[in-house]
Amino acid sequence: MCSRSLTTICVIASCAILAEAYHQLSPTHRNQPLAAFSADRMSRRGWIEAVSAGAVVQSLVVAPDMANAATEPTTPSPRKSILSSGKPNGLASRLAQRDPALLQNRLFNVPPASTVYPDFLRGDWKLQTSFNGYIFPSQTIPRDRLVKNVLVPGFQKCSIAATSDVGLDKVACKWSVNASTGLVDVTHNWADCIDAYLGYKAVQQVQYDPRTPNRCSIDFVDYKTINAERLELFCNARESELVTAADAQVFVCSEFYRQVTFGTGQDVGVPRQVVTNYAHFWTYTPDLNGGITGNLLTAAYLDPQDPMFFDEPSKPVAVYSHTIKGQRV
Repeated sequence: MCSRSLTTICVIASCAILAEAYHQLSPTHRNQPLAAFSADRMSRRGWIEAVSAGAVVQSLVVAPDMANAATEPTTPSPRKSILSSGKPNGLASRLAQRDPALLQNRLFNVPPASTVYPDFLRGDWKLQTSFNGYIFPSQTIPRDRLVKNVLVPGFQKCSIAATSDVGLDKVACKWSVNASTGLVDVTHNWADCIDAYLGYKAVQQVQYDPRTPNRCSIDFVDYKTINAERLELFCNARESELVTAADAQVFVCSEFYRQVTFGTGQDVGVPRQVVTNYAHFWTYTPDLNGGITGNLLTAAYLDPQDPMFFDEPSKPVAVYSHTIKGQRV
């Protein structure tokens, strides 16, 4: 397991925010004990021991103003109120319920179309993404057993392409959405995001054909990244919804991925191949200064080949939360 990914995953918010998140979880998840960690980085062994003793939980939909959320836990966040007014059983209303059990994996679907982003997200952005917490929501797999499984998405570097080192704080990257079509610049965005998380020029090229928007190949610079030489990304499902209420807007979208990571194996000439399954759930809100605030939830699922798969075949075994701030460039 990558030590850097695990040590940085412990940059956790304050106890007040954790308490607020605890009260907003569904009752079935409140039996999980809370643990507050120092902002200092911990050793890999210390992190494993800590999460084995009690998983840290965070709010599944982060309010735009986290300070207010911490000091006023009984007041529903503006974002949550808007999300609740979304379509019945739609993506927004499911996220508003803050229940990880609703973030189930999707394996077999009609090939999805590309997400079209609304006007307030189109253009070129400088984003800053920060790790904001995690939860191990499984009711069937004990956390001390789960944390020993290095194949859980997020436990190794590059096992989740968009957040290649999950626990990093204040990761800055450029993000582009075509002003005319509302489609993201796939080749640019993937390369810049991965390079930003790894901290060096890691991506050599991104191979993507807009006519087949559900597959993407990412080639890494040779022998520079231990865990990855190439990533193959397959998007199994997408969903999006723009919710408008009381002169405010929230755009939510999701993408479900099956990722195949090829790296250098222990045997000469035999590549290492690891499959991970996860989904991203983004929430974006325009702010008064022309920027955006948002949240990224990443639900990690077990692969069908994993020995634990039948203990938790469709629900996430881990959910990571990241906050997003963006300014136009």
